[in-house]
Amino acid sequence: MSLRTWWQRVTREEYELILTVTKDVTVHTDGTRTESTKQVKYKAKKLVKLTPKHIIFKDLDNNRNELKFLKPIEYHIKKIW
Repeated sequence: MSLRTWWQRVTREEYELILTVTKDVTVHTDGTRTESTKQVKYKAKKLVKLTPKHIIFKDLDNNRNELKFLKPIEYHIKKIW
Protein backbone atom coordinates (compact mmCIF):
# COMPACT_ATOMS: atom_id res chain seq x y z
CA MET A 1 0.00 0.00 0.00
CA SER A 2 1.46 3.31 -1.03
CA LEU A 3 1.57 6.34 1.22
CA ARG A 4 -0.89 8.18 -1.03
CA THR A 5 -3.48 5.40 -0.84
CA TRP A 6 -3.12 5.19 2.91
CA TRP A 7 -3.56 8.97 3.31
CA GLN A 8 -6.72 8.94 1.17
CA ARG A 9 -8.19 6.17 3.28
CA VAL A 10 -7.46 8.10 6.47
CA THR A 11 -8.72 11.54 5.37
CA ARG A 12 -11.42 10.87 2.79
CA GLU A 13 -14.81 9.28 3.28
CA GLU A 14 -16.84 7.97 0.38
CA TYR A 15 -20.24 6.28 0.45
CA GLU A 16 -22.43 4.61 -2.11
CA LEU A 17 -26.11 5.37 -1.54
CA ILE A 18 -28.46 2.81 -3.13
CA LEU A 19 -32.13 3.81 -3.31
CA THR A 20 -35.03 1.55 -4.32
CA VAL A 21 -37.66 3.78 -5.94
CA THR A 22 -40.92 3.13 -7.77
CA LYS A 23 -40.56 2.88 -11.54
CA ASP A 24 -44.07 2.04 -12.81
CA VAL A 25 -47.47 1.66 -11.17
CA THR A 26 -50.11 -0.50 -12.82
CA VAL A 27 -53.72 -0.45 -11.61
CA HIS A 28 -55.63 -3.58 -12.60
CA THR A 29 -59.37 -3.78 -13.35
CA ASP A 30 -60.11 -5.32 -9.95
CA GLY A 31 -58.47 -2.34 -8.20
CA THR A 32 -55.19 -3.95 -7.16
CA ARG A 33 -51.95 -2.07 -7.74
CA THR A 34 -48.66 -3.49 -8.95
CA GLU A 35 -45.51 -1.41 -8.51
CA SER A 36 -42.22 -2.16 -10.23
CA THR A 37 -39.08 -0.74 -8.68
CA LYS A 38 -35.60 0.21 -9.80
CA GLN A 39 -32.37 0.89 -7.98
CA VAL A 40 -30.67 4.27 -8.24
CA LYS A 41 -27.07 4.69 -7.06
CA TYR A 42 -25.32 7.86 -5.88
CA LYS A 43 -21.75 8.50 -4.74
CA ALA A 44 -21.54 10.71 -1.66
CA LYS A 45 -18.79 12.05 0.54
CA LYS A 46 -21.02 13.31 3.37
CA LEU A 47 -24.45 12.15 4.51
CA VAL A 48 -26.35 15.00 6.15
CA LYS A 49 -29.84 13.58 6.74
CA LEU A 50 -31.21 10.09 6.12
CA THR A 51 -34.87 9.28 6.68
CA PRO A 52 -37.14 7.08 4.55
CA LYS A 53 -38.82 10.18 3.05
CA HIS A 54 -36.02 12.80 3.08
CA ILE A 55 -32.36 12.38 2.10
CA ILE A 56 -29.69 15.10 2.05
CA PHE A 57 -26.10 14.38 1.02
CA LYS A 58 -23.02 15.96 -0.59
CA ASP A 59 -21.66 14.27 -3.70
CA LEU A 60 -18.00 13.89 -4.63
CA ASP A 61 -18.00 17.31 -6.37
CA ASN A 62 -19.17 18.92 -3.10
CA ASN A 63 -22.66 19.68 -4.48
CA ARG A 64 -25.52 19.46 -1.99
CA ASN A 65 -28.32 17.11 -3.10
CA GLU A 66 -31.74 16.88 -1.49
CA LEU A 67 -34.25 14.15 -2.32
CA LYS A 68 -37.84 14.13 -1.04
CA PHE A 69 -40.38 11.35 -1.50
CA LEU A 70 -44.10 11.12 -0.80
CA LYS A 71 -43.94 7.48 0.30
CA PRO A 72 -41.12 5.90 2.31
CA ILE A 73 -38.42 4.22 0.23
CA GLU A 74 -35.77 1.64 1.01
CA TYR A 75 -32.16 2.73 1.05
CA HIS A 76 -28.80 1.08 1.69
CA ILE A 77 -25.50 2.73 2.50
CA LYS A 78 -22.19 1.16 1.54
CA LYS A 79 -18.99 2.73 2.84
CA ILE A 80 -16.25 2.61 0.23
CA TRP A 81 -13.47 4.49 2.05
